[in-house]
Amino acid sequence: MSEHLSRRDALRLGALAATVPAAASVGPARADAAAPTGDAGTGADPGPLPRPGWVADNWVVKPFALNQVALRDGIFQQKRDRMLNYARNYPGTGGVLDGPDRMLHLFRANAGLPAPGTWPGGWDTPNHLLRGHFTGHYLTMLAQCYADTGEEIFREKLDYLVTELGRCQRELDRRNFGRVAGRAGRAVRLGDPHPNQYVLMPAGILDGVTELTVATWVNLAAAQTAARIFSFGAGPQSYLSLTARIAAGAGPRFAITTGGSAGEQRVDATVPVPVGEWAHLAVTLSAADATARIYLDGAEVGAGAVTLGPANLGRTTDNWIGRSPANNDPLLTATVDDLRIYDRALGPDEIRALAAPDGTAGTSTAATPLAWYRFEEEGETAADHSGNGHAATIVGTAHPGFLAAFPEGQFSRLEPPTFQPNSGPNAVWAVWYTCHKIMRGLLNAYQLVGNEEALAIVFRMGDWAHSRLSRISRADLDRMWDIYSAGEAGSMNEVMAELSALAPDRERRARYLDTAKAFTFSTLFAASLAQRDELAGRHANQYMAPNIGYLRIFERTGERDYHRAARNFWSMVVPHRIFSNGGAGQSEHFRARGIITSGFTSGSDPRHAETCCAYNMLRLTRNLFFHDPDPAYLDYYEKALHNQILSSRRDVDSVTSTEVTYHQNMWPGRSRRIGNVVEYSRYGGNGSCCNGTGLESHTKYQETIYFRSADDSALYVNLFIASVLTWPERGFVISQETAYPTEGASTLRFDRGHGRLRVKLRVPSWAGADYTVRVNGRQQHVKAVPGSYLTLDRWWREGDRIDISMPLRFRVEKALDDRSVQSIMYGPTLMVVRDATPSYREFTFFPTLGLDGDLGRAIQPTGTPMHFSTHGYLLAPYYVSDPVPGEFNAYHPYVRRVEPEVVFGSVRTGVPNDGLRDADGETFLDRVWAAAPFRRHGDFLRTVRDVSDEWLAAGRHTAAQRRAILVAAVRARRDLAH
Repeated sequence: MSEHLSRRDALRLGALAATVPAAASVGPARADAAAPTGDAGTGADPGPLPRPGWVADNWVVKPFALNQVALRDGIFQQKRDRMLNYARNYPGTGGVLDGPDRMLHLFRANAGLPAPGTWPGGWDTPNHLLRGHFTGHYLTMLAQCYADTGEEIFREKLDYLVTELGRCQRELDRRNFGRVAGRAGRAVRLGDPHPNQYVLMPAGILDGVTELTVATWVNLAAAQTAARIFSFGAGPQSYLSLTARIAAGAGPRFAITTGGSAGEQRVDATVPVPVGEWAHLAVTLSAADATARIYLDGAEVGAGAVTLGPANLGRTTDNWIGRSPANNDPLLTATVDDLRIYDRALGPDEIRALAAPDGTAGTSTAATPLAWYRFEEEGETAADHSGNGHAATIVGTAHPGFLAAFPEGQFSRLEPPTFQPNSGPNAVWAVWYTCHKIMRGLLNAYQLVGNEEALAIVFRMGDWAHSRLSRISRADLDRMWDIYSAGEAGSMNEVMAELSALAPDRERRARYLDTAKAFTFSTLFAASLAQRDELAGRHANQYMAPNIGYLRIFERTGERDYHRAARNFWSMVVPHRIFSNGGAGQSEHFRARGIITSGFTSGSDPRHAETCCAYNMLRLTRNLFFHDPDPAYLDYYEKALHNQILSSRRDVDSVTSTEVTYHQNMWPGRSRRIGNVVEYSRYGGNGSCCNGTGLESHTKYQETIYFRSADDSALYVNLFIASVLTWPERGFVISQETAYPTEGASTLRFDRGHGRLRVKLRVPSWAGADYTVRVNGRQQHVKAVPGSYLTLDRWWREGDRIDISMPLRFRVEKALDDRSVQSIMYGPTLMVVRDATPSYREFTFFPTLGLDGDLGRAIQPTGTPMHFSTHGYLLAPYYVSDPVPGEFNAYHPYVRRVEPEVVFGSVRTGVPNDGLRDADGETFLDRVWAAAPFRRHGDFLRTVRDVSDEWLAAGRHTAAQRRAILVAAVRARRDLAH
């Protein structure tokens, strides 16, 4: 279960603190001191309690709370501090609550409450279909900022925001979920902001009908074009319908067709339907004279010859009030009352009687309706008052507990029977994704800060989510989650699984867990279980985020398939779809497995490595590690954190914009500007998905530096970031001093505490054999295997010191689909070539190598730390993000290796190198130097001989070429020794 802490837990934690040695602290590890602030007994505020957020019982490794790890001087602290400044001062207008008020504006407007001021912008603007998600990220940012720093300003903003969101939720519960005032009783209100979207009449309602009359009262709320008042059809090509208006100022149109819009037989009315007042509309279709007539308020306003009739359509299955057979036509925004269907063409007098102004004369007509919808009853069923049993369904049921910045009808449009895509006038755009961000933010307000009102709000949202989804079949859920973008649900399964742990009773726990499982997309879930890679072409974020929730379900139930699916998914992404900056995707989509560089120099979409993808992959990676502390997870984590995430925050101060990238261009010679769009401010600089995840990513850098074993017997040192760890349960305060990644060294000091502890030091996969560890100045005789953890198990005392040396060297990472396209790495850091030429820069390294295989022989330092030169170009860290306002540094994340001939130092062989590659795409020299460093020249010669034997056997080299290579390898002894 989750280790969730309320304010009432303060007394319990106070008792816990009394059992901790005096050197320890339950207060936050401040940025300015390793010790807690305040002395015992002085009444000084020690800051927020340690709240690590969600922690599962079946984790073998567990995190520390944000306020137990304080960042020290370095690039991470600098980037974090810029976001803290944004969090304190956004939007720069001076008022403490001005930022929260902006985040609340659209929620208040949606709830019908006064909404002064303005909105965040970007996607968080009126009428934008994703509005409100940014507020969820803002909640999480404030929670993390308070959990990190203990600054009261963050809790003040957060508490105000939570209180006002609760007010919005209560006001939304007071909506009129049912009928509204009609012409002579009650009516159905269709279209936003009312939940009702349209009315679904039963299939076959026109079976056997040859003539027809449809009459109804309508009060249009807007001057829409192409919105249908009613439509009966047997598919998109076969229908009859009445359109409210076809153009501005035009009258209604009746159409019938069996050949789509091109084959429509039409009658256009000459008088428009008024807006904002009741009007009576009727259509008659007579077989006797093959004529269709349109009546407005009892008067004929249009007539025309029509040879088709209802019988020509076949069995009608798509029968709607307020909906068109085409997704490109808007749903009707109007109030509809007293709709009647007759199986004959009524005469003018009968139509006038139906349109009588007293609202009662219509009941005296001699005709008996085939169906009659009066909309007097509450609920989603529209009873048929004709007695013929043609009850209809009102699509758009509302449920209590709803909270969003857009109308609840957006959820109905995604659900069956509508299934709207993310485009067109009825579009749905990731409504459950938005819901997840809000619920996640509220849960973080509770879990990290202790705001219990936030938990109450999110419980009611959980009840609402269960009410909506429990009515939908598994097949229809799968169809929903497979709709591009519209079906994106973030990690809704994560928050619902966490709610199931927090719920106070068994029934609610079961409901929430069932709802968490409802977000499983069966197709990809089954493929992941079977290790079938079906990710190509998929919307990356849409299918990354649910895997985090799969782990939560596993943690709640022990059902191993959920863990297996998440783990297998991760292995389909890493390394097979990962750029050298740790990012993934092109134009937000996965490409085929192993495709990295395709299209880098063509006219294809340059939008690579969406920042949200890295955010989600890091969350997934971290959670997988808690179950299985595989060092490979942390190798990827370091790559993505040090490169994509660190680089995503621009190196300028701003309190008006997040300054976080959306995409990160991997093309050669590009920058963080794509065309005229600056990626830091794409979609406004606030309000986009990546702006939102950026609020979170840059206020929680410290969350993965250290972990602890579940039994507190071991400390995992995962990342080399200057920081201080305060561990009250063990009485330790441990500081880490490092200039990493500028220098490959780090020092851990036991500033306080003593006791037995296994310290597990990560050995990065890029580290060399010279990774060494000293304890109190004495070198430890331990084997440091790259891509592992090295364990120091001993009794530690205050003042003990661990010195880690892991010299940084240049190396290359080769693209999977073209091994000649390579990134230059310096330790964990991607080094980019600063140049604006839009084609690969070509580098040659092999002639410069010595026995140590060090690329650094061809790379020279400059006067600026972490900046180098090679081949006449400047190499700079990828994480340096345009620090000069108005300037955007062009860069090459990848270069092309041009190694045309097999050479050893200055000794040439005449044997082609690049032109001959093995099945893995490697050249002869690639294979030889992969074995570096070589202790002696003899070791080098043996490797050359072995690879040469292999290539001769494979027919890649002739015997003469092999002799030339072996001779050159011997002659190059002096060159290789330098």
